[in-house]
Amino acid sequence: MLRVLFHAEEPVTGREIERRTGLSNRGVMMALESLVDLAAVQCEITERAHWYTLNRAHYLINKGLKAAFEAEDLFWDDLCKTVRRVVHPRPVAAVATGPLARHDDLSGGRIELTLVFSTVRNRLRAFRSMEMLEEAAWDRYALAVNATLLAATEVDDDEYDTLWRRVEREGILLFGTLP
Repeated sequence: MLRVLFHAEEPVTGREIERRTGLSNRGVMMALESLVDLAAVQCEITERAHWYTLNRAHYLINKGLKAAFEAEDLFWDDLCKTVRRVVHPRPVAAVATGPLARHDDLSGGRIELTLVFSTVRNRLRAFRSMEMLEEAAWDRYALAVNATLLAATEVDDDEYDTLWRRVEREGILLFGTLP
């Protein structure tokens, strides 16, 4: 919820926070009420709705959460660099999906990657670096990696339709251009 408010460019309604987080109405309202009481969130009441904004001047928001959320934003760039550094031959495109990309609960912390290679041969050669990628992701982020490796010529195969629907719905393009 705080993440939604942090990234919001303008005031957000409680209902919009519900939609973006997937939390229940009651849970959102109780949390917002507590955050307003703590002055971490500001509420403007209009005829149509209650509008919420993050109080960026609040000490804990400014010194604690801001740094955490900014580091989160840098995470995707860092993951991109890790994939480029570790996976050989380098994929032509990399997309992240899964719980982390959806901002779901990370208790089972894993990142799902779809890596697209220029040729089948490059895809097969890249399998050798997957163990190194798994180790690097665990050491750096404490995340398990589940990678799907595809050659550019394979992306149109019917067996990958479900994968591409998930990529369209929740994917974060780390680098490259998808075919």
